[in-house]
Amino acid sequence: MTPHTHNCAAVGCQKQIPLNMLMCGNHWNMVPTPISREVLSTWRSRNKRPSDQEAVRAHEDAKSKAVAAVEAKQNRKIAAKVAAEGGLF
Repeated sequence: MTPHTHNCAAVGCQKQIPLNMLMCGNHWNMVPTPISREVLSTWRSRNKRPSDQEAVRAHEDAKSKAVAAVEAKQNRKIAAKVAAEGGLF
């Protein structure tokens, strides 16, 4: 990891991305549009008022929703694959 990057916020993803991004492109594209808009809106509010704890909390909540949405989508894909293949073993 370089000083200007961090891991993608998606569970299990180790891709290095710029600090101003939440997720790598593949995972960000899995975030439903209303949630991605909320993340961006709260990020802008947080940047305008960095000491406002309500703005910070709103942004943290939006990021958590995005991570949860990606994880849920990945879990649905795994479940569908297991169902189609008839089980894990």
